[in-house]
Amino acid sequence: MKISSLFILLLMALPYATVPAADKPAIAYVDLRKVLVESKVGKQSKVELEKLVKQRRSAITEEENKLKAMQEKFQKEQLLMTDAQKGEKQKEFQQRADVFQKMVSDANQDIAAKDKEFAAKSIAEIRKIIAEVAKEMNISLVLEASESGLLYADSALDLTRKVLERYDAKSGK
Repeated sequence: MKISSLFILLLMALPYATVPAADKPAIAYVDLRKVLVESKVGKQSKVELEKLVKQRRSAITEEENKLKAMQEKFQKEQLLMTDAQKGEKQKEFQQRADVFQKMVSDANQDIAAKDKEFAAKSIAEIRKIIAEVAKEMNISLVLEASESGLLYADSALDLTRKVLERYDAKSGK
């Protein structure tokens, strides 16, 4: 009876004896912002976005200079104008100022839309790469470093460089 009790206790303890101790949890993190900014695709998109900003800024500056010239001309000539002429010039200036404001607003919206379009497309591709890398490395959970509220993590858990290199390799740029 004592032997069978001992045997049962050994059988019950067996599963616990065979479980290997895990070195570290299968968790990692990636800094998506860094991948977006430092990748070859990200750098090219930044150049294209800066080119668009420069074009829009040039057109806005030109229109702004026209408005200033119009205002200066009005201030010089207003003493010689009738009230009706003054009203007409002010109305014309206001219309021009409204067009200018719309131009600025449209430029800002276009730039933001281009930036958002790039980010959405890139993030979709980067997420696929993250999934591939995680599967290859048997990682169960990958966090986004800047958005997840991650306060500290061992740098050994950082997959950012590996994801960045693979993203650059896949983009071929």
